[in-house]
Amino acid sequence: MNCRTPSPLLAKWSWTVSATLLAASVQAQTTSPASPKETEFVELSPFQVVSSTDKGYIATRASGATKTNTPMIEIPHSIQVLNSEFIADTASGSVFQAARYVSNVAGGDQRGDDALLIRGFAVTRLRNGSPYAQNNAFTFDEMAAFDRVEVIKGASAVLYGTANPGGLINLVDKRPLSKRQTSLSLTAGSYDFYKAVLDTTGPAAKVGDVEINYRAIAAYEDSESWRTFASRERTYFNGALEFRFSKDTNLVTRAEYQKDQLLDSYGKPYIWFSTANVGTLLNLPDEFYRGDPSVDKKRVARFIWDTTLQHYFNENWSARATLVYGDAFSRRSEVFISAQGTTLNLFPRFLQDIPRDEQQWVGELNLLGKIKLGPSEHQVLAGAYLQDQDINDSNFRYNITPSNFDIYNPVYGNTVIGSEVLTTRRVAYTSSKWTSYFVQDQFGFLDNRVQFIVGVRKDELKQSVKSFVTGVTTPNNQNKTSPRYGVLWRVTPELSLYASYNESFTPASGAGSVQGIPFPSPTAKQTEAGLKFELFNKRLFGGVAVYENKRRNLTTVDVLNPGFSVATGEISSEGSELDVGVSVTDHWQIIAAVGFAKATITQDNVPANVGLEQPNVPNQTASLWTKYNFAAGGVKGLSLGFGVTHVGDRAGQRDSVPRSFGIPGYTVANALVSWSRGANKFALNVENLLDKRYITVGQARLANPGEHRGFRLTYTRNF
Repeated sequence: MNCRTPSPLLAKWSWTVSATLLAASVQAQTTSPASPKETEFVELSPFQVVSSTDKGYIATRASGATKTNTPMIEIPHSIQVLNSEFIADTASGSVFQAARYVSNVAGGDQRGDDALLIRGFAVTRLRNGSPYAQNNAFTFDEMAAFDRVEVIKGASAVLYGTANPGGLINLVDKRPLSKRQTSLSLTAGSYDFYKAVLDTTGPAAKVGDVEINYRAIAAYEDSESWRTFASRERTYFNGALEFRFSKDTNLVTRAEYQKDQLLDSYGKPYIWFSTANVGTLLNLPDEFYRGDPSVDKKRVARFIWDTTLQHYFNENWSARATLVYGDAFSRRSEVFISAQGTTLNLFPRFLQDIPRDEQQWVGELNLLGKIKLGPSEHQVLAGAYLQDQDINDSNFRYNITPSNFDIYNPVYGNTVIGSEVLTTRRVAYTSSKWTSYFVQDQFGFLDNRVQFIVGVRKDELKQSVKSFVTGVTTPNNQNKTSPRYGVLWRVTPELSLYASYNESFTPASGAGSVQGIPFPSPTAKQTEAGLKFELFNKRLFGGVAVYENKRRNLTTVDVLNPGFSVATGEISSEGSELDVGVSVTDHWQIIAAVGFAKATITQDNVPANVGLEQPNVPNQTASLWTKYNFAAGGVKGLSLGFGVTHVGDRAGQRDSVPRSFGIPGYTVANALVSWSRGANKFALNVENLLDKRYITVGQARLANPGEHRGFRLTYTRNF
């Protein structure tokens, strides 16, 4: 077992690079203030998108769905982009807080935004189009680093290989710019929330014909919460250098270090199950803390280094090579409530210690070319992908006294740690190596009014899982071929109709079959149709989609061999959605979304489960965010924003029983008041304006309450 923190040398190097870049920035500052918005003209890359192409909140181009810089009206796939202006205005402290304004997005556990669901299924997160070391689902990415969040819905295996069926969240980092600008933000808020962010970019040096630009972002947070005992201290650095060797060759290298020390809570034991398996809401305050802060500890640390080299051979052909290294470590020691006790108010509990260590290398090479064959124009993307990942994952459980916890009369600080429960010990080492090849062709006829996208990917996974408890190593070698098809008709330059078919898969784990062999990979197949529009000189942009997504090869009970499983289960999700962005004027922005979804079990060896709804998937979602900037008169510089999100009723989950209780829907309102004058800006954001009480996620024995009303007051100075 080799559970460790990120390499001290790598972490120290990250701190040194970031500090050096910050020092260079301060030394080179000019006295003229820079605009807070990145308006630098950047030549459009065939692979990447920059914010300078956006109009207010409206982003009309994206790279995540095709790995190419493509107008979204030409992509036969549902995708929404949340840019840096929207992220800042909504004071989104996590990916979910931004993504909740997208249709058919739900979840949002305060313990980690990996808990979000799209179209009824889990999602995969990427960083600049590549996998990255994420620790686990119990920490948040630092949002100050991101220029945009791309929400790509549904199955998407062709370009990214293994992916969850809900879709992809592609986080796009802020890039170095050749125009000098610096911003310093200081935030204070309710529940002793304090945060500082320094973001600086500009030219660093010129060596011969090589122009070197830098970007450095540093953040520090010290905060508590409306949850009793909950707190977080975060230290974050992100340093990047861009080398412009010529107009044809560009290299960007970036290093990131993030460290969190925190206490949090799984939620409260909100549901009591009688022998009839009927859920009942317990009368417990949202602030309830189910652990013991005298022994609970959690630490998360992560280092990421990535480098991307891009070269134009000529006006038709270009290539991009990316190399990413990630090293992530987390350790959670926490008192945990187990199954319900024999008495309503008493819950058995234990201490669990969960260290997790992850290292991975990712390498990818893409070749992009434009070819004209007779009446058709082709944009061909071919690529090779390698990933090498090692994970040490352990779980140690200890008896504690008092062994029972009175939820109505909690006592903290008296926990004594006893002997280890050896029967539940888990110490495993997983080694995974992916080798993938893919090709995609986007081509059009009739002056590109009719466009097609066709792609295929071949993945080979070689994986082994070694248990240090049993000494047994289980291989899990799999091969998967994933196709992609799409057709789009540009009815007019402002309107397109499309249909698409995509697949995705996630590697199977475990060998719970009676034969003792690994299960086949769960696969998903999605069919989607819709229309996209960009009207009134691109001031109105959006799309309507209908979809059906089926996930197969899920494990279910083996009725012929009790205690074993078979991969014959299936879940179906279908629905419709509308996402719209409106730039009413240069000073009035609107984003709105409406979604309808139904996710049910369609195949299961337990007949009573067929037809049950998937847990935590709302049948309806709706959202609206609007902001108006006053540009003249005595209120010049004033901005007012208002947002509302609605999540409908959902099914809860009791252990492995898909639906044991209902979770009521909720509607939450948020607000913004900001004032800008010259290089200074003050912004007041209020979350949950009406202090609504609601549940975000309900799962085995525990339910997570939503955020209480809170405010953030931020002062930003642009230099």
